Amino acid sequence: MAIRLDPEQTDAQGLPVVTWEEDRNLMSAENSGRARISCFIRPDQSGALQFVAAGPVRFGIFEETRPWEKLVSFTIAKADELYYSTADRALIDIVTSRSKSGAARALAADGAFVILANFADERRSVPMHLNCADCTPVEIGMLHDRLRLEFLDRRAGLIERICDGVPVWPKDMPYVAHKAMTSASAPRGLTFIIDALILAGLAFLGVGLYRFLGL
Repeated sequence: MAIRLDPEQTDAQGLPVVTWEEDRNLMSAENSGRARISCFIRPDQSGALQFVAAGPVRFGIFEETRPWEKLVSFTIAKADELYYSTADRALIDIVTSRSKSGAARALAADGAFVILANFADERRSVPMHLNCADCTPVEIGMLHDRLRLEFLDRRAGLIERICDGVPVWPKDMPYVAHKAMTSASAPRGLTFIIDALILAGLAFLGVGLYRFLGL
């Protein structure tokens, strides 16, 4: 369980880039194991600077862009509060309630952390989901602080210095696009097989422990 932040870096224009690797749990919709994610700035066709997040997520698309000037905050949320309905939680409670040791509940828990990027645009009620990390609260806090520092705290100064205070890339200036080195998810069929084998192994161990302890 971990988040591994790359050293601080910028693109060819001096705009911020935040890249990290994170561990994923079995509940991840894309892949379990490790994923690489990158956030950076890129102008759209009109030149307006966009906040870009590239990497596999549970909600959203692999690469998503929204106006950098509309970015207002980053928040930390728990996956089990975002991705499960009341009915889902009730069903999990029913299924796991028969385990006196609590082992089944532990296996069914989704303890991943998600960082949300919030925007004051036409989709303000739908934040951008940046990740879904199986990590400690300290690690997700460090990532949150890096994102806030690079894309919010330093934004006004960068736009003033590079774009004369307007969040639009100057037409007479060349732009070198940042290439996000993100890891692609494993093929869905392979991912399903791997997860199924892992779950089968856990189930086998759980049954053995259940019989051994006489639960």
